[in-house]
Amino acid sequence: MTAVEILKKYWGFDSFRKQQEEIVQSAINGHDTFALLPTGGGKSICFQVPGIAREGICLVISPLIALMQDQVKNLRSRGLKAAAITSGMSRREIDIILDNAKFGGLDFLYVSPERLKTDIFIARFKQMKISLIAIDEAHCISQWGHDFRPPYLEIYKLREIHSDVPIIAVTATATKEVRQDIIEHLEMKNPNYFEGDFTRDNISYEVYAVENKRNAILKACKRFSGNTGIVYCQTRRETKEIARLLIAHNFSAGVYHGGMNGEERDKKLNAWLNNEIRIVVATNAFGMGIDKPDVRFVLHYEIPNNLEAYFQEAGRSGRDGKASRNMAFYTQVDLVKMRQRIEKQFPPIDFIKTVYRALCNHFGIAIGSGANESYGLSIRDLVKKYDFDPVQTYNALKILELNGSILFNEAVFHPTKLKFIVSNKTLYNFQLKNKDYDPIISYLSRSHPGIFENYFQVDEARLSTKLKKSRSLIHKQLQYIEKQGLADISWQSELPQVTLLHERLPDDYMQIDKKVYQIRKDVANKKLESLIGFIQQPICRSILLLKYFGQEGKACGKCDVCLAEERSNYSGEELQEIIQQLLRTKSYSMEELIFELKGVEKHYLNGILNWMMDENLVHYEAGVFSQVD
Repeated sequence: MTAVEILKKYWGFDSFRKQQEEIVQSAINGHDTFALLPTGGGKSICFQVPGIAREGICLVISPLIALMQDQVKNLRSRGLKAAAITSGMSRREIDIILDNAKFGGLDFLYVSPERLKTDIFIARFKQMKISLIAIDEAHCISQWGHDFRPPYLEIYKLREIHSDVPIIAVTATATKEVRQDIIEHLEMKNPNYFEGDFTRDNISYEVYAVENKRNAILKACKRFSGNTGIVYCQTRRETKEIARLLIAHNFSAGVYHGGMNGEERDKKLNAWLNNEIRIVVATNAFGMGIDKPDVRFVLHYEIPNNLEAYFQEAGRSGRDGKASRNMAFYTQVDLVKMRQRIEKQFPPIDFIKTVYRALCNHFGIAIGSGANESYGLSIRDLVKKYDFDPVQTYNALKILELNGSILFNEAVFHPTKLKFIVSNKTLYNFQLKNKDYDPIISYLSRSHPGIFENYFQVDEARLSTKLKKSRSLIHKQLQYIEKQGLADISWQSELPQVTLLHERLPDDYMQIDKKVYQIRKDVANKKLESLIGFIQQPICRSILLLKYFGQEGKACGKCDVCLAEERSNYSGEELQEIIQQLLRTKSYSMEELIFELKGVEKHYLNGILNWMMDENLVHYEAGVFSQVD
């Protein structure tokens, strides 16, 4: 089949989007390929189509469990054979998936980068017929990226095993430094490089300095009444409070964050996708792999700490090509909080080591053991038990991940999975002797014909409905079946997963790489300064965003800066010069400057003054602006 025929057969599209066909053809022809495409650019198609076209298994390396689960589910719904190996799986389950891959029973195998180093994976990988190695979210390989993952640095070793297999790397966010890192660390051979146009002509990027963000959110939602939108917050607490605020004002709204159980999240997501609720108030846990075309607005109650995250979140609007708006709100206090957040992201090294020791003690892991073992972690229990600060503890876990000590996957829903591990005859004899268990065993066997060879997802709520038994009884029966040695069950979990990437080290041997720690801190600060520059510089938002990602753009004519310039008859540069001239004679309050600069909006003037203060061009004290001596 040709690439277009594959696209039509499995995805129902008659043609590729812009650049997709060239990227797909490059990978099919066996070339190393690097695709930098903006959010919504259809990156997964770029490796999934060649993964089918080339003979063998497409190995996909991805850092996010939720994204892997979503893509595997999507591929299976299209009649393709896909599986993922993630933390939280039993060794037996991993063994079966790798055997399926080895004997050609899969089209796609998704693996987290940490799993690539394990002996069991390497042994089977050598025996697999690999068609293509795809690296999703490839920016994770770079220390200069916003989401660095150390295990990505070792992906190149796969090349030593299958040297003739092409690599395709895809990402939505990569600066020039990050792009170079990706090519070097993956040891790509003369890669074909494709870069999408990051310009989104149909959407506006607007940033407003306001005194009351809640009022600003309400006002914006009224303006977009009846349309579909997303409100992004930084914390779970804020999502709940803003959702309550919107509901109290009769908006159709719901909340979505990583702390909700899988059933709740699925219910809320489906309600939003089906337009049963119009606005979802969410943390950044919401959005990965979600492609709802008719999102008319994205609001940021709190702005993330870097432009990559902002651009991804804003890019979830207007995917149908129709006019859409992004509005971010901030106060002067927020700018201070942003800098404080960076400081909290990097707790003292001694504290990080203390958290590592406490974590191992919490799970009862002895020195010299625990390598590649996964544990469900309640951070609340950990901080209570050891009297830790919750925010510092969370960030210490993230740095332990950067250090290559652990893998820390925040709350991801792992459904219950079951596989019968005895013969059909043994199971039948058990049913004859235990009539009460016959309905549940018969139902599982009939519903999943391959349940003696593979693990299948078991929905206890659905079983309860089908068999007309209480959910607690269903759970007890499943536990008993497992206890009798009839089935291997991987139980549902809502907790964050912690995986030790090496055996527990003695306290004296546990080291935090100070160089990596400092580089990450420097990168975080640099990215924050770029974000604050984007918020405050009196330059078209679209031009600034494109410049950050190494592209040139022209004034969009629709962001808040462009519209304010148009209404005020002054460009940002002209206003800056006029303000400096005024301050040479005396000091001015904000109200006096507004009076002098007739027709200039307060929000626009505020942004310019903030930027001038950051550039040390003006001084502000006791309510007045003055010239810097």
